[in-house]
Amino acid sequence: MNSVIGTVVVLFILGVLFFLTGHCFCGVFHRKERPSFQLLVGAVVFFAVFSLIELPAEKLKLPFHMLVYLELAAFAAVLFWCVRFCRKEGMLGKKREWVQIDAVTLALILLIGLQVIYGMNNGVRINGFDTSYYNGHAINALYTDTMYQYSARSGEFIGSESYVHDGYPMLIAFLSKIFWMHPLVMANRVLACVEIILMNLVVYEIAYRLSNGNRRIGNWTVGLHAGISIFCYQFDEGRGFYLWQRTAESKSMLANLYLPLALLVLVLLAKEMGGRYYWALLALVFFTGASLSISGIFILCVMIGGGLLALLCYQRRWQYWVRAALCMLPGMLVGIIRLLL
Repeated sequence: MNSVIGTVVVLFILGVLFFLTGHCFCGVFHRKERPSFQLLVGAVVFFAVFSLIELPAEKLKLPFHMLVYLELAAFAAVLFWCVRFCRKEGMLGKKREWVQIDAVTLALILLIGLQVIYGMNNGVRINGFDTSYYNGHAINALYTDTMYQYSARSGEFIGSESYVHDGYPMLIAFLSKIFWMHPLVMANRVLACVEIILMNLVVYEIAYRLSNGNRRIGNWTVGLHAGISIFCYQFDEGRGFYLWQRTAESKSMLANLYLPLALLVLVLLAKEMGGRYYWALLALVFFTGASLSISGIFILCVMIGGGLLALLCYQRRWQYWVRAALCMLPGMLVGIIRLLL
């Protein structure tokens, strides 16, 4: 499974899971969304379910194999519910109408492919010390059956460590375990591709929503974004700003996925604040980002809190202060648990 074919197979399986969970999440709120948005929602739900199990398992110092069993049980339950929901909805066996691919969309897909190629093969790392933290802890979890009890860099036994960890190394280790992949392949190939593809979908959705549903503006925005990211890599002075420099780290996922997702949901919330759909989605984004990235605890708190404050004050929706507080609560609790316990 460490080959290119194995990477493609794992990406396909994860894509199906993301789409299925996203479709069911939107269906619960009786919302019809495009497949690209459902894929984004499903990815957030997938990471949120993982984080919900990983945090207590880590704090209870359970063996790594217990985390794997608990995660598999949780995802099996989610998958079973999704299948039942789709059968009840009549989705299985129903013909879907696919959007016709035009020349601009095809060029967009090719640019995303170039981003993946560059992201997989760039040789410049601006902070290998941080990268070794995620790779080392993921490898240690697989081969020692522990979580954060061995040094990620020296391999010495540490036991109870006061260092504050996030859940991203365990996500790498869990996916490596269930797909029979080496953690380096999972972090630097599979999850890097997931990040690049989802980031382009977020950019598309932001442009699409701000342009009131204009697909061509969405396509051109993603194309410009992809072209700039590839263009930056061609010059030594620009490589430090290259978007895919640190795809093995949670910081990269925070910058390229969680923060743009939070921006997207805030944009949607500004247009429709009355329903619970976008409030639930924003809470999931904050919870996931705070769980899988320590930096996300502070940055997402400031971004989402500031965005909600601006929305509520500008639109004078004082009745939604309670919803805003409840939306922030799960992510804040994760931050308190990780930083203080």
